[in-house]
Amino acid sequence: MTVPLIINPAAGRGAGTRLERDIRAELASHHVEVEVMYSKGPGDVTRCVMQALASRPEQVLVAGGDGTVHEAVNGWMRAGGGAPLGVIPVGTGNDFAKMLAPHTDWREACACIARGATRTIDVARCNDFYFANSIGIGFDAQVAMEANRMQWLHSKIVYGVALMKVLLLKHNTPPVRVSAGEFEIETAVTLVAINNGRVEGGSFVLAPHAEIDDGRLDVVIAAGMSRLGILALVPRVLTGTHLSHRAVTAFSATRVVIESETGLPVHADGEIRYTDATRLEIEIQPKQLTVIA
Repeated sequence: MTVPLIINPAAGRGAGTRLERDIRAELASHHVEVEVMYSKGPGDVTRCVMQALASRPEQVLVAGGDGTVHEAVNGWMRAGGGAPLGVIPVGTGNDFAKMLAPHTDWREACACIARGATRTIDVARCNDFYFANSIGIGFDAQVAMEANRMQWLHSKIVYGVALMKVLLLKHNTPPVRVSAGEFEIETAVTLVAINNGRVEGGSFVLAPHAEIDDGRLDVVIAAGMSRLGILALVPRVLTGTHLSHRAVTAFSATRVVIESETGLPVHADGEIRYTDATRLEIEIQPKQLTVIA
C-alpha cells in the first residue's frame, strides 16, 4: 500500500529531514510504501493532514515531535476523522508517543504502523483548537517557550536548561480562578496543567494517573511557590510523586474553565497557543481520535 507521510523538517532539530531516507527504507522493509509531503511552516501539518484525509487513504502518517502531532490532531479532527493517524516520533520530547507505548524509537513506530493495529483515544478541546496530551498554564508554558527558542541545544537537556532559565529570570505567580463542576479555587499559581497523557516536557510526570481513554482530564494545580520551593518540587515531578505535596491540588474532570485578569502564557502539546490568555474553556472529547498503536 502507498500512504501519505507528512514530515515536519523543523522537528527534533531537523531530525525529520535527516532521517527521511532511513524512515522510508524502514517502512519499505515492512512493505509500506509512502508518498512524502514536507510541511512548509507553522500550521501547515494541519493543512497537509486534511488534504491527505480527503483522498481516503488507509493510513495517514506524520514524522515529527509533539508540535507536529498537535497540528496533525487538529487537522484530523477538523476533517471529521477518517484513516487512522500514525506517528513516527523524531521530536524533542515525544510525549505523545509515550502516551501510546513505553518506547519512543522511530523504528518500532514503523513496525507498529506496518502491523496496522488501531486504538481509539480521547482528545480535548480548548476554546477553538484541540490538543492530544496536555495544556500548561504558567510556569510550564514559560519553560516551553524558552525550550522552543533553544534550537541550538541538544534535545536531551533543553527542557532542563529552559526550566532553570525561567526559574531564575521569569518567576511569577499570577492569580487564577479554576472551575470544574462544583469545584472552584481562586489562588496565585505556579502552574495549572490539564492532562490527557501522563508525561510533559519529555520526562516530567505531571499526571501520573492519567489514562488516554477514560473520558477524563487530570488537572494539576501548583499554588504559588518561591524559586526554592519549585526547585525542591522538580525531582518529585520527575518521578510522579508530587501529588501529595501540600502546594499541589489534583483532581479529574470532564470540563474545566480557567480565568485570570492577568494574561497567562499557555502551551498545548508544547506549542505556544497564547501569551496573554484570560479565559480558557477546556472539555474532553471521549474516544474521538483513531491512532495506530
